[in-house]
Amino acid sequence: MATVSGGRSGWFAAPRRVLGSWTLWELPRRGLIGYLLLVDAAALAAVTYLFALRPPAPSALLPFSALLAGMTLSSELSRPVERSRADTRLGAGLDAAWIFAGALLLPPALAATLVVASGVYRWFRIRRGIPHRQVFAAAATMMSALAASLVPILVGAAPFAEATRDFQGFALVFGTGLVFLSVDAALAAPAAEFGAEPSGFAFDAAMVAFGLLIAWTAVDWPFVTVVLVAALVVLHRAGTMRALRGHAGTDAGTGLLTASSWLDGARTQLDLLRGRGTELSLLMLDLDHFARLNDAHGRRVGDDVLRAVADTLRAEVRAADLVGRFGGEEFVVLLPGTTRFDAHAIAERIRQRIASTAVSLGGTRPGDPLFAGTTISIGVSSHPADGETLDRLVGAADQALRAAKAAGRNRTVVVETEEPLA
Repeated sequence: MATVSGGRSGWFAAPRRVLGSWTLWELPRRGLIGYLLLVDAAALAAVTYLFALRPPAPSALLPFSALLAGMTLSSELSRPVERSRADTRLGAGLDAAWIFAGALLLPPALAATLVVASGVYRWFRIRRGIPHRQVFAAAATMMSALAASLVPILVGAAPFAEATRDFQGFALVFGTGLVFLSVDAALAAPAAEFGAEPSGFAFDAAMVAFGLLIAWTAVDWPFVTVVLVAALVVLHRAGTMRALRGHAGTDAGTGLLTASSWLDGARTQLDLLRGRGTELSLLMLDLDHFARLNDAHGRRVGDDVLRAVADTLRAEVRAADLVGRFGGEEFVVLLPGTTRFDAHAIAERIRQRIASTAVSLGGTRPGDPLFAGTTISIGVSSHPADGETLDRLVGAADQALRAAKAAGRNRTVVVETEEPLA
């Protein structure tokens, strides 16, 4: 059966903990690992080369500082709704508008630096996801910004600030926006684990249009930029909150789908995949000794643990996967297009990460006591081997979960196997 990794001390303990958080090495497809690292390395090499070849002039620091300040302020004002969004790609929020404006107004190296600043802000202030995903998102957005900023240079056109506001100038800017979006989409497409959705790119396209307006007003009428940004923040907050309020199928405590909403979505997914020969897997997860945790530390800590588990599940699966709370301390995940072997690897990754999660017992200040050691048991079933209907899949996963509990908890059990898959 699966076992828990014990704590180890020594000079390599800290680096090992840092590297252990990079689940990049556990991806089932080695080709994908190589692709992600290639994009990361290409972005780093391109920025380094541009800083050496075309170092930014001191005069470019003022517009860079202005764009950085505007991006930070607008993101901070929109932080509550940004943290509620399921899509955590780097360019998924208001930052895309500022990054594209930077691609129009700044030297390529500084435009890339603006992307780095956006990524750092989102990591510390929005949400910390899986590191290799967020690094790849930053690298892909950086390559998009670099490609867009190089368009006028390659065609020999005047910089945006000096260009005439005629149809030819508009066509060039329009083409620059298409390059920005196309490079981002092309780089994200092979990385299927990120579950890139067309709706996300449509939102990015709208942000690119606002980025054009920000760059235009910053050059020709700076005072209007303040009004434009304020309107953008208000529209973004209002639209996102209205969408969140309209999503009645969300569990208030964790932000995951409720049981009924998850079942509806899972049946739809199963109907779409039935007859195509595509595999599908299901994870059923249950926290171990959760009642004891509530009794020992109170419901506030218990609620914090549930939220931490929900955040881990969101971070460890793709956007196309369905994650729901089945009630109490039980969760369920539907993994379309995932084999039994890959589902087991994902389940083990989730189990190990949850076991290393700690929540505060006292408050949010540094030094407050922490509760650690939450463990979870997981049952895995797969379609079509374990059932043709959703009810059979859920029942099979529940049976495997019961077996994991009976075998000692804190382990993953796959249907019809006595030991976890190797």
